[in-house]
Amino acid sequence: MEWEDIFMKGGLSLLTKLLTKDCIQLANFVRSWQEAIHLAASPLVQQHKIEQHYVEAMIRSIEHYGPYVVITPKVAIPHARPSDGVLELAISLLRLQKPVFFSPNQPVYLLIVLAAIDNASHLQVLADLALVLQEPDQIDDLIACQHADMIWEKIKQYTTKESTE
Repeated sequence: MEWEDIFMKGGLSLLTKLLTKDCIQLANFVRSWQEAIHLAASPLVQQHKIEQHYVEAMIRSIEHYGPYVVITPKVAIPHARPSDGVLELAISLLRLQKPVFFSPNQPVYLLIVLAAIDNASHLQVLADLALVLQEPDQIDDLIACQHADMIWEKIKQYTTKESTE
């Protein structure tokens, strides 16, 4: 089945089809951004969507290139190359109560691990994420959520409102 077929069925965005509730975690705090990446990626490792060395590759990439994964205030999208251990197109989310710092002035509350299988299949997921992350108020709403179900419902709301207006 093509990703376009999956995307069109049921009116859900590709993001909400891939980001299942069991891939959304909430934590109070972590000691380091490395720990945050390990925790954020853990559902994908457990579900055999990525290999453990993909997690290490994300960390090495940030250590080498700097905190480029912090794409907007409060949000990081750690990722690595598909060849670093991606088994299936996947995404997971970690919401922190207290921020983790990728650099002194970059507090992050939301980590969204992206595992792409090639150079194109994840582009719709990124477009959906752009709808979610385009408004600072929407980011703050996600951070304020106290349950994975609430986060998933908000993301669903933010990614479908464009198509219903």
